[in-house]
Amino acid sequence: MRFFHPGQVTLLDGMFRDAEQVDLDYVMTLDPDRLVAPYLREAGLPPRADSYGNWESSGLDGHTAGHYLSATAWLALPAGRAEVRHRLDHVVAELSRAQDAIGTGYVGGVPGGFALFESLRAGGTEAAVRFGSSEHWVPWYNLHKMLSGLWDAVDLLGHDHARAVALRFAQWWLELAAEIDADPFENMLATEYGGMNDLFARMATDTGRADLAAMAHRFSHRAILVPLQERRDALTGLHANTQIPKVVGYATTAALDGDSALLGDADYFWHQVVERRSVVIGGNSVREHFHVLDDFTAMIEDREGPETCNTYNMLKLTKALAEAQLSSEYLDYAERALYSHQLAAQHPDGGFVYFTPMRPRHYRVYSQPESSFWCCVGTGMESQAKYGELIFGEQDGALAVNLFISAALDAPQLGTGLRMETGFPADEGVSIVVALDRPKRFSLRLRVPGWSGGLVDLAVNGRSADARHVDGAVILERDWFAEDVVTFRVPLEPRVERLPDGSPWQAYSVGPIVLAAREGGEDLIGLHADGSRMGHIAAGRLRGFSELPIVVTDAAGAVVPDPAGMPLHFLLTARDPAGDVSLEPFFGIHDERYTIYWPTAADDADAIAARRDALVTMDRGSLALDRLTVDAVAFGEQQPESDHEFRGIASRVQMRGGRRARSTRGAMSVILSDPGCEGASIRVGFVSGDETTRVAIDIDGVTVAEEVVERRTAAFDLVYPLVSTGPQHKIEFRATGACSTPGITMIRLLRWT
Repeated sequence: MRFFHPGQVTLLDGMFRDAEQVDLDYVMTLDPDRLVAPYLREAGLPPRADSYGNWESSGLDGHTAGHYLSATAWLALPAGRAEVRHRLDHVVAELSRAQDAIGTGYVGGVPGGFALFESLRAGGTEAAVRFGSSEHWVPWYNLHKMLSGLWDAVDLLGHDHARAVALRFAQWWLELAAEIDADPFENMLATEYGGMNDLFARMATDTGRADLAAMAHRFSHRAILVPLQERRDALTGLHANTQIPKVVGYATTAALDGDSALLGDADYFWHQVVERRSVVIGGNSVREHFHVLDDFTAMIEDREGPETCNTYNMLKLTKALAEAQLSSEYLDYAERALYSHQLAAQHPDGGFVYFTPMRPRHYRVYSQPESSFWCCVGTGMESQAKYGELIFGEQDGALAVNLFISAALDAPQLGTGLRMETGFPADEGVSIVVALDRPKRFSLRLRVPGWSGGLVDLAVNGRSADARHVDGAVILERDWFAEDVVTFRVPLEPRVERLPDGSPWQAYSVGPIVLAAREGGEDLIGLHADGSRMGHIAAGRLRGFSELPIVVTDAAGAVVPDPAGMPLHFLLTARDPAGDVSLEPFFGIHDERYTIYWPTAADDADAIAARRDALVTMDRGSLALDRLTVDAVAFGEQQPESDHEFRGIASRVQMRGGRRARSTRGAMSVILSDPGCEGASIRVGFVSGDETTRVAIDIDGVTVAEEVVERRTAAFDLVYPLVSTGPQHKIEFRATGACSTPGITMIRLLRWT
């Protein structure tokens, strides 16, 4: 599938165009001089304005400017947006000015970034390991956002100045990388690098330069690639959005020289994630990490569900795979993810979502322009600007309609255009007007979604039309005339979908549209985020599972249209308590709690009673613990550790019994927040290994315990009283003797009962 250049596609009236406008308004509230301030600072130049706060002043300085470049490149495509283009030009010029001041080709907002990268020239393995240490966050990830933004300006707008800045940076890196041996380079790739292989592949495709193509291959992290080559899913416990961009790079690098094996590796990853690791909205991960394949309990229980960035990058991977070898399931996934995750992740008044909890009766948090600079804000600015990306394409010489979104295509190279108007999904009808300079014979390829039984009432100019059926589409091949009109319907029927592990939870959809129930607006703490380090997490009270209605297993027939006749509104019949639950499109629910997944049971009294008991058991203890928790950090998980100022020496992360844990042969610490000075104790989770381990535990500088953990003992928790009060508490673990500490899984600051 060759997708048309986005400049040839214009969104027409409808919810996607509305979402793009909301995004545009958000982007235009940001001050480009504040976004580029870190780059000028690092170049020794006085910034024109102060940097933003939040993630923009805590180690990831400057990453939003890269996303801003990408977003403005997309948003500048429609005519009449001169101010958007002016802002993009200004950011590129400022980056160029900073690059000139440094003088080597390097440019970046990473604090101390130039010295860090230059240390690789002679630092060997030790210097490469620093990229994943507590001294720095994710420097390559940060730079990737800048370079990707520059290259989006090149791809979308033909921006020569952006091309010059990016290629000058690339030349600096090529010369430096020539001095790095293979092992240190591979060690460097263990930290999140944001898809640098994809970036170099894109640059190589544009320039034809073999050295850039070679660097794309060199950025292929073998620790992830080799299991894929062996068709092994080794993803459990890994940070999801670190891995997905790497695989995007595998796909685009494969396209450079037709490497079908590397493309197959990327396709294997896609199928594993989409079919075995994703939930009904198309998202994946819990607390940003891939959990075990056969247990989705964490997905249902945790408040930190699928991350929006993951789906943004899965859509990039989907496009790259479809361009190489189209499969109908790629477009089915893209449609689901666009409607039920990406569209749903922007507030209708502006603001982006980080986590979308699958926990029943929980809620999402929305960013604010002046205070929130998370990764999902950056990708959100991009995602909401690129809804026209996949709508139209060309497949085996046929003009392809891939998604049913109101949009116009201008394809002068084919001597034709299309105007598609539809109220889909609220209205099943689709109308496509063909625009021609003169009569022409060509094939029109209309996608038939996998969730659909086929297109109904297919007609040209009101007359029934014959079509040739192929995998995932029908093809109309005929002589076309100006203003010919193609009409059809895409019937929407309710569907039921279990969690991938087969556990007794299920969700309902109609076509690609995930349905959810509104659950009220109580206790939505932090609904609109402030600038706090963890403001992206919906910290309000968890509601119990034992209160949920139980529905009959696999019963799609339990969903019927709402008698009031509102489009896409349905009633779900529950068995316990008996009654109907109102369902509607998830993408339309905001500022409120919601339920997507429902507990299920067979349709008999004993099974329902047993399921109710199981839900009560799930609540027992977990809700009480959550209400006692003031703050918590999951060790071995990138974002929670960063949020809690993790520092570590000689530490490592392992998977033990399906749980991530961190141990150290030196020392490691975090800081827990206690703004109300409510804390009374610290609860620490331990896991053992293959050797007896010892650890000293310090709280606020006082040693409160020394523990010995015997080899291969079961996981356990211990509680230690606080020795002082205050708004913060530093918790440190020190190895004693010659052995490592036990693995630490979760630390909680608890208030008095």
